[in-house]
Amino acid sequence: MSDDVKDSINGIDEMLENVSLTNTESIYCRYDDEIKITDYATSFNSINHNAKPDLRNIKYKTSTEHLNCPVCQQPFLEPLTTICGHTFCKSCIYECFKAFNGNINDDLKGSCPLDRTPLDASNVNDLFPTPLLVTNLIDDLQVYCLNHERGCKWTGCRWELEHHVISDCGYTGVQCNGKRFIRKSNEEDNDNVDDDYDSDEVCTMTVERRFLSDNETKCIHEIFPCEYCNTDLTRISEESHLSDECIYNYQTCDLCLNDMIPLKHLNKHKENCSKIRHFKCPAREIGCSWIGNNEPALEIHLQKNNCQLNQLLPYINRLNDKIDSVSTENNFLQKQINKILSSIIQGKITNLGYNEPIEEINKYNSSITSLEDQDKLIYLNYEIDRLKFEMEEKIIPFIDRENSSLTDRKSIINGLVNDNFMMKDDLNLQRVLINSLRKQLQFLLFTRNSRNMNSSTLNSSMDPESLDLFDMPSRNNSEERLNLKL
Repeated sequence: MSDDVKDSINGIDEMLENVSLTNTESIYCRYDDEIKITDYATSFNSINHNAKPDLRNIKYKTSTEHLNCPVCQQPFLEPLTTICGHTFCKSCIYECFKAFNGNINDDLKGSCPLDRTPLDASNVNDLFPTPLLVTNLIDDLQVYCLNHERGCKWTGCRWELEHHVISDCGYTGVQCNGKRFIRKSNEEDNDNVDDDYDSDEVCTMTVERRFLSDNETKCIHEIFPCEYCNTDLTRISEESHLSDECIYNYQTCDLCLNDMIPLKHLNKHKENCSKIRHFKCPAREIGCSWIGNNEPALEIHLQKNNCQLNQLLPYINRLNDKIDSVSTENNFLQKQINKILSSIIQGKITNLGYNEPIEEINKYNSSITSLEDQDKLIYLNYEIDRLKFEMEEKIIPFIDRENSSLTDRKSIINGLVNDNFMMKDDLNLQRVLINSLRKQLQFLLFTRNSRNMNSSTLNSSMDPESLDLFDMPSRNNSEERLNLKL
């Protein structure tokens, strides 16, 4: 075998060794176990299938004073109502029963914590579920996610919270369950390289669900370099590093189109851009991305319906106004409902669900104590109905008669008004005719005076034939026009 062939074979062996080392280094990675999930007092971790959120840790978005349990001062959970009209959480009233019995036996008997009425939980007439109306109102209260301190922005009804934190919330703590490739020993001269690593170990550390992927089987604590600055990262620290630390993660400003702005400085850069007269379209709040450097460019953008979103802006503003008005009305109605609920919870309304109006329920319970009082109440109701009937019998015919006479009066008044308009038109016509006659009379008097004056001056110098010509009436064009006009 020649030396050249031997050299080539040795080179190939070295290449294969380098490739195997590279693959080994890529398979057996480092892990950062110091990164741990932040646990707050209200946070929820779904470590096993039986984990349930503690609804006592809920933070409510709206006021709940009218729906608070008198014992725990929290919104009701599984509310129960007593025969005396008071409402408590199921666990609270049972704890009161246990305290009443001294925790000696499990007999759920005791008294109401508010008015000491004897109660027996086994008797459905003493302790029964709160009406469904109240239960639904409690479950519809708006709440924040239990993981809101970790960063979850979800808000919704209380009955949706359990499903959200167990199945959907990305900030719920779960086990990583990713596979790890970890060296068993640190001896570098060990011959069995395959025995130095254990590829079956599963990570049991608690992490937030949002860092996990459905198709990913690796442990998210694996360390890898940042693609911009080569800093050691994990899937957990990658997001915060790129947004707050990495100076080579360049982004494009949508105001000045500068594509060399680090993400950590992007918000401050946009604030500076907005201060140097970068004009935005008024419809930017609904999606228009147009930006200009001067006002004429903005006018051109808005003229001739160039911006379709700007045409929709007035309509959307009106919708927003209507939504605000509906929200205001809803708040008012909610306050009225709260007043009714307060009466229900405090026991002022004890037979909710019967046919009587709410205003009449329990209205006379405090005053009616005997059969005689009940008879008086029945007689009083009868007298009220009788007086109401007599009033309707006498007043309603009078009202009907007055309504019929009122229609006749209206017709007479309308006739008089029409006659008045006709007389007014006739008076105007007579006034015009009188003015015409006055003008004709003035014209005749004027012509006669002028004729007498001319005859006195011409009698001495003219012969009788010429005087006869002057005696003829003058019919010049001006006089004819005046007569025709009159």
